[in-house]
Amino acid sequence: MADAPGAGSHTPPVNRHPRWLRVGALLLSGIIFWLDTITPLGVAVPALYVVPVLLFMRGGRPWEPLVVATGATALTIVGMYITVFGGSIEVAVINRPLELVIVWTSALVVTHYRRTLDRWAEQYATDRAARELSIRRLEEIQQALDQAAIVAATDQRGIITYVNDKFCEISKYSRDELLGQDHRLINSGYHPREFIRNLWRTIARGGVWRGEIRNRAKNGSFYWVDTTIVPFLDAEGKPRQYLAIRSDITQRKEAEAKLVEQSALAQLGQLAAVVAHEVRNPLAGVRGTLQVLRDRAAAGDGDRTVMDAMIARIDVLNAKVGDILRFARPRTPVVEPVELRSVLGDAVVSAQAAAGTAYPGINMPDRSAWLSADRDMLRDVLLNLLMNACQSGSSAPIDIEVTEGSGLCTVDIADRGAGLGEDDPERLFEAFHTTKKSGTGLGLAIVRRHVSLQSGTITLHPRAGGGAVARLRLPSAPARG
Repeated sequence: MADAPGAGSHTPPVNRHPRWLRVGALLLSGIIFWLDTITPLGVAVPALYVVPVLLFMRGGRPWEPLVVATGATALTIVGMYITVFGGSIEVAVINRPLELVIVWTSALVVTHYRRTLDRWAEQYATDRAARELSIRRLEEIQQALDQAAIVAATDQRGIITYVNDKFCEISKYSRDELLGQDHRLINSGYHPREFIRNLWRTIARGGVWRGEIRNRAKNGSFYWVDTTIVPFLDAEGKPRQYLAIRSDITQRKEAEAKLVEQSALAQLGQLAAVVAHEVRNPLAGVRGTLQVLRDRAAAGDGDRTVMDAMIARIDVLNAKVGDILRFARPRTPVVEPVELRSVLGDAVVSAQAAAGTAYPGINMPDRSAWLSADRDMLRDVLLNLLMNACQSGSSAPIDIEVTEGSGLCTVDIADRGAGLGEDDPERLFEAFHTTKKSGTGLGLAIVRRHVSLQSGTITLHPRAGGGAVARLRLPSAPARG
């Protein structure tokens, strides 16, 4: 809300009744009277009394021209009797009343003009005071709104035309970075196209839209806002501008997500207990029996090949059961100072062995760091992220970069694979959500749980030039000798 020109300013009052007007009128009247006394009768000198009357068009009080006209009338009568040079008294008797009519007509016109100007000035002052009062109230409303809400305005095309400070604060963008940009700049990609299509369809028809939206900040973080979008219509009833008023509900949504996750984990924990007892133990027995039978079979026996395949299938199934158990019942981490390079090197060796011929190579970071973490959990997290990068479908080496700052150590694992696709990266961390044909959808879910238990964060980002970046952040620890 921009201030109107001059709003809130205090202009010094203008003297509308300057003294020089009265002094000037008095002096001019005296000069005209003197001229009248030294000119013959019949000369139209009294008509010059119009000049001091007209002076009051520049200011003065509305009744002052009438005072001048009254004085001019008296001086004209006196001047007719004391004129020293004679002249025609008959002409003076006719001319002087006509001259006084001109003077009085001028005085009445000037008086009406001055009264009209005064009414206009009073109305202008009243209107200006009302405008300033309205502007002050709008500023107060804006200030209150800025303290309580996230406000943005866009034109009918979705181009941002106004943002308040709280919008900049939550989006992590400066005002200059936002103004003139399409509102899709903060789109998180979380909501389906039909959701966004319905939003635009509603406001394009002049309706008010209300709902909850998840947006993406400049630093890649996500935030939730409870949004009301109000369209402003032009004379034809078509939207010319949209005003969006939002409130931050990120903490509420996180709390709701945790409640849902805890409820799901409680149910999954019960399932895991059943799986551990009813599935895993029999699997171990079946595998042991097959192993014994395999060892008894002859080296060239075809049954031995069949049993090898069955044992491999049981191992795969047992690994998936293990994933479910680790996700449902993670152990309590033992957090201690851990040197990153040693754990990372161990994870790289394991990733190379597991990837086999599909191993693309890994570029180790130039530097190391000390973290506050559980060594075994950290190794599992790094191994899982490295395996995902190895399975991304690219033969280009995987790049690992380590940075430190603000009490955090950041580990970026970047590949040149197929990238994140059109899915919201956050969905990839949901349990049982997978893009692989044979995956359980628990790998990244376990990674996030382990990282969260160590007071860290894990996010996925598209990589410039193609590929994806897994960004792991954990608290730094003082370096040990």
